[in-house]
Amino acid sequence: MQHWQALLDSAGEGIWGLDLEGNCTFVNRMAVNCFGFASEEMLGNNMHELVHHHYPDGRHFPGSECPIYDVVRKSKALRRLTDTMFRKDGSSFVAEISAQPVVIEGRVAGVVVTFREVTELRQQQENLRRAYELAEQKTAELDAVIESMPHGVYIATSDAKVRSNHVAKMMSGGTFPAELKTLETALAGKWSTETVKTSDRWIRSVAAPIFLNGKILGGVAVNTDVTQVRLQDEALRKSEKLAAVGQLASSIAHEINNPLESITNLLYLIRQSESMEDTQHYAALAQGELARVTEITLQTLRFNRQHSKPTYVDMAELLRTVMALYTGRTLVRNIEIDLKLMATPRVRVLEGEIRQVINNLVRNALDAMSKGGRLTIRLHPQRDGLSGTPGVRLTVADIGEGIKPEMQEHLFEAFQTTKELTGTGLGLWVSKGIVEKHGGRIRARTRRGERHGTVFSVWLPVEGSPNLVAQVN
Repeated sequence: MQHWQALLDSAGEGIWGLDLEGNCTFVNRMAVNCFGFASEEMLGNNMHELVHHHYPDGRHFPGSECPIYDVVRKSKALRRLTDTMFRKDGSSFVAEISAQPVVIEGRVAGVVVTFREVTELRQQQENLRRAYELAEQKTAELDAVIESMPHGVYIATSDAKVRSNHVAKMMSGGTFPAELKTLETALAGKWSTETVKTSDRWIRSVAAPIFLNGKILGGVAVNTDVTQVRLQDEALRKSEKLAAVGQLASSIAHEINNPLESITNLLYLIRQSESMEDTQHYAALAQGELARVTEITLQTLRFNRQHSKPTYVDMAELLRTVMALYTGRTLVRNIEIDLKLMATPRVRVLEGEIRQVINNLVRNALDAMSKGGRLTIRLHPQRDGLSGTPGVRLTVADIGEGIKPEMQEHLFEAFQTTKELTGTGLGLWVSKGIVEKHGGRIRARTRRGERHGTVFSVWLPVEGSPNLVAQVN
């Protein structure tokens, strides 16, 4: 008996034996420790009344309904029943129970019951079930959010499989546009933003990699149809250019009127003169005034000239041609011109667009000094402070009254103007777009009160933007 008891005590599960009346005939150490009874308290006593007396909800559990007793009554084994059992102190635990009938000479003589506590396992299973349900709920919520977004959403995994929402399917049939490389960049672990024109629309794409524990699981791209925005922006830019041309035409009319009046007077003097020497002198003066008219006409044609491809431009010469159109205006308004242009490398730009930027800045500066003042223009080479990229710096400064504080934060936004009656509010917005398209930057500094004035600074890289041609196309 000591030998068999030692074998029972070495088992990793709780074990007890029952006679035909349900009384305990033997019990091992694991069962004693688990239930908290002494072995003497269990031996000879009804095990159902000791450890299996209630249902999990607290109702009394009669022995006649106990499935362990069915092993005796039906001589049928019980396998892996999960049920609640009770300790001596009244606390409960969940156990997985098995029971086998003991058959001697063809008759059931008792039952051997084995059990193991699975409370922690059941709790783990319950936690896993809840976590799974929560994950399913979150996934469903995320899918609903993605489907309800007014943008095309594409989610790619590392094996190149792509999921998309219904807006993406409407935009491109669910396949990621071949013209865009943002999703490919995201799968390589980098953020990217790109705007391209597909066969029938403009699409702006923002993409980012999906990381988990430092590893790239995939990438997500959000595509927005910006066709209408692009068309509206283009219409605004055209209207701004028309406004600029109109204002320029007014300046040109004044510029041409002065030499034409001089020519008229000189022709009168030629008709009245009897001296050949005087006539030749007047004719020479008239020829000079005609040359002036020709120069103004050439500058006007240059202003309106558009290039479909970027070219290398002498910025100093470009500045001089623009300023030539404002000579008369500066004289009439008593504005002093302080022009200092250092030697700079030629810059790769779209000449017509950069000419438009310079014209906007000069015209704004002149409008800010309606009662006279000094217009300061500087041009010098300058490398970018962060990347070291070679470039040129242009500054246009006036001594006007300065820009109001409430306007300063919105200076480069569309329809923001300090010239309420004559301004369109598009000049600086268009200029900023042109400069940034060329890979450059435009900044403004202003001061009101004492030592008032405004300074606009434009930096352009020598080689222009790498994708300037693509943007033009």
